[in-house]
Amino acid sequence: MSVTKLHDLITNEKFEHYFQALYDLESLSPVGYEALLRTRLFKNPEILFEKASQTHRFFELEIRSIRKALIAYDSIVTGQWNEKKLLINVYPSNLAQLDFPEFLDCAIEDTDIKPNQIVLEINESDMMQQLDEVGENVKTLKKKGYLIAIDDAGKGVSSLKAIVELKPDFVKMDRYFAKHLAKSSRKQEMVRSIVTYCLHTDTKFVLEGIEVPEDLEMAKSIGVSYVQGFLLARPEPLEVIQRYEGVCHEDSDMAN
Repeated sequence: MSVTKLHDLITNEKFEHYFQALYDLESLSPVGYEALLRTRLFKNPEILFEKASQTHRFFELEIRSIRKALIAYDSIVTGQWNEKKLLINVYPSNLAQLDFPEFLDCAIEDTDIKPNQIVLEINESDMMQQLDEVGENVKTLKKKGYLIAIDDAGKGVSSLKAIVELKPDFVKMDRYFAKHLAKSSRKQEMVRSIVTYCLHTDTKFVLEGIEVPEDLEMAKSIGVSYVQGFLLARPEPLEVIQRYEGVCHEDSDMAN
């Protein structure tokens, strides 16, 4: 993609968001939704952000994406949705920007979404290079009521240090540990060790990448509280999720 097309994508926000449910493993009911950027110009959104990071508009793309996700989510936040979390990915280098908390406050002020509904997922890409700056903004954001998650924990060497230093509200363990979890005693022990840490530090644990029933059952037996994965839900446009939730809600009412 040319730089001109990249700038056009950012300026005219030629992207949308799909949303993937986060499930409570005990009740198998959605407790929140992760916003995932999608655009026809890039099959892999990570490539878009990588190219944007090589320009002066990387931070702008992040903020525009966050604002657009918030507006979309706000359009359906009524009734049973009021208690559900919105999970938003953010790159450490952008979170480290001094004015990030101010931009985030501005992004939600025209919505009915509360700070304690927003979970900022920090991916691990360049975490350690800016851990001090990220840490300062994390403190500021948590004081305002926003929630923090360390995403893809276990994928890189810095995630364990970030979990200790940033004291996140959520730890999302990389999908590698979910794949063939039922067959791997070593993966089971690794997941169990992080689950134990989370239990002792009042941190919510999420296992990503659940795709088959046996891995779901093993996760439950280990003590995992929250899960994400194609077995339970794929990323979908909000209108699709809303229709599905409406059907499930009606079925529940009829059952009662």
